[in-house]
Amino acid sequence: MIGIRIMLLSITLLLTPLVGATTPVNKVLVSKEQAVALVQQQYQGKIMKLRTDKRYYRIRVLQRDGRVITVLVDNQTGQVHKDGN
Repeated sequence: MIGIRIMLLSITLLLTPLVGATTPVNKVLVSKEQAVALVQQQYQGKIMKLRTDKRYYRIRVLQRDGRVITVLVDNQTGQVHKDGN
């Protein structure tokens, strides 16, 4: 079931048009649910908190080894990276 969700999310993101010059700067193309799925694909663990900034979702993840990391997801492109990198 999770595999199907991830596959559908991936297809949705691939079919989402790239942000063009005519797209308003603050237009959100990636939902909170999509952002969480993207983070869980790359960083396994429990989602502790999700906060929305202007351009990013800031997601706290409790990893299996007990470490808590903060991951940023661009709400326009879906790009995922650890905070501080």
